Amino acid sequence: MIRAGNELMKLVREQLDLSQGQLADHLHMTQRTVSRIETGKRDLGVWEYFALMEMAGTPTEDLSLLTMESKEIRDYNAYKELKRLLRDERHNEIRDILPEFEKGLISKQPFILQFVAFVKVFVDEGMSHEQKIEELHKILQMSIKEFGDCDISTYRLTYNEIYIIFVIAMNLDSVGRVDCAINLYKAVVKSRGNALATDSDKAILFPALMFNLSTLLGKSGRYKEALSYCNDALGISKKYDKLRLIPYILHNMASCYRLMGEEEHIYMTYLIRAYHTAHALGNMEVVETIKSEAEKFGFTNI
Repeated sequence: MIRAGNELMKLVREQLDLSQGQLADHLHMTQRTVSRIETGKRDLGVWEYFALMEMAGTPTEDLSLLTMESKEIRDYNAYKELKRLLRDERHNEIRDILPEFEKGLISKQPFILQFVAFVKVFVDEGMSHEQKIEELHKILQMSIKEFGDCDISTYRLTYNEIYIIFVIAMNLDSVGRVDCAINLYKAVVKSRGNALATDSDKAILFPALMFNLSTLLGKSGRYKEALSYCNDALGISKKYDKLRLIPYILHNMASCYRLMGEEEHIYMTYLIRAYHTAHALGNMEVVETIKSEAEKFGFTNI
């Protein structure tokens, strides 16, 4: 249990400008539980503290470990590993470790229940895109009881909620509902300033959201909009040293400039940057894609 958890919870809630009821929804608690913690009638648990700190945008890697027992530390590290594998889309490895993870104490925590339910849907290859959209909406309602697509930009979304909506948009694109996917991506990006997530998580999720959005806008012929989101994604990626997406973003920018009819030296500059960045990061798949594209347009010495 966390000492002075009542003061911590009240301080974080007031800093985030949330009512007790709003905080309770995000932490998957009742308002009565929040009230009891704030008044010192109930202790704040380790994992409740962890969820609270994630909402506050405060990394917990150091502080949380000081209060954990060895079993809790193993569970915590497994959770971090799942988030990493999810980011890298290593679905087979996720399927391998998820059953053991679910046996741990952490898996009984409400915000982890939502995370696990989401991951299971995300990696389920037997589920149709329409089924995933339906299930993901249900999972989202575990924390946002009356979730509405039109209100997303006004929400203060947690890491789980951002990722779930991200994957809903991906599946909407997969079933041809491109306009719905674009609107969903835009709404989540608009909510970025209010997001209840750490800077590190934001730096991973939002460039990916913006990249997907720019790709759909580019396919829809909305090149200037696509470039705007590419620039934002590039800025965040560089600021937080999250380099993985940069070759893809630069490649998107090159494509937009070319399709807009810009002069050759403009789009080739971005294509060359994409090529060399991908090479530096060891992403040979992107290197070969860009090389083939350049050769198609008559550039053999990229």
